[in-house]
Amino acid sequence: MNCQRCNGLAVSDDSFAVQTGSPADFHGWRCVNCGMIVDDVIRDNRRVTSQPRRASHPDRRRYGGQAA
Repeated sequence: MNCQRCNGLAVSDDSFAVQTGSPADFHGWRCVNCGMIVDDVIRDNRRVTSQPRRASHPDRRRYGGQAA
């Protein structure tokens, strides 16, 4: 798999909980070149935040075609 940031080599990565030393529930991808990490949670959050937002200004028709 290629990294989305630098197009470098991304490898499968399973992390360990540092405090307990036990395997964590993290299974994702880590770029060997830049260190970018992507897992299911990160991917889902990026998908939600990349959706366009509705305009916050009032309806333009009320003001003769000009925004307030």
